[in-house]
Amino acid sequence: MELLISNVKNFVYLFLWFFIGFLYFAFYLISVIFSVGVSFTVVGIPILAGVFRTIPFLLDLDRKAAEKYAYINIPTLKWDPQDKVTKEVSDKRNWLAVGIMIFPRFLLGFLTFIAAFVCYLLPIAMILSTYLYRLFDMTVMMITIDTLPRAIVACIIGIILLLLLPRLAGTIVRWAGGYTKNTMETIRSWR
Repeated sequence: MELLISNVKNFVYLFLWFFIGFLYFAFYLISVIFSVGVSFTVVGIPILAGVFRTIPFLLDLDRKAAEKYAYINIPTLKWDPQDKVTKEVSDKRNWLAVGIMIFPRFLLGFLTFIAAFVCYLLPIAMILSTYLYRLFDMTVMMITIDTLPRAIVACIIGIILLLLLPRLAGTIVRWAGGYTKNTMETIRSWR
């Protein structure tokens, strides 16, 4: 039962890592570009300062997910919410923090999405192929599953993969949690 709970947590963390990476990418890319684009008006700089004030909240969300699902203890960042607008906007550490969170997390989050699919959903689909091959046109790894013997072979391979791939997923989860910890330590060293 403990192994099942661990695998479910790994699966959830891999998808959560993808979601958080996509959130960083979408939110920060759009909001920073918009606020820099309108910075020549009176509105742009306060919007940019407001965007930078979201950094601690999103980093804390990331930290809590790593602690809960990857079992990695990461201390909370000390962040002064009362920084003046000009200090927040002109501080290069804020720009570097956003840069670290936008592109690498989006790309790495996409890779964790693929890993979650391959490590958990693909073996389950292969195991269920004995039931599903009549209902759907199934093709797994460029092999069409259209007969019972092929479905049984796919089921056996799925069982083997389901025994092996969660270990790989656990390694990826520990790596993702370590990446989050390193990111937090890097940002902490700038503060």
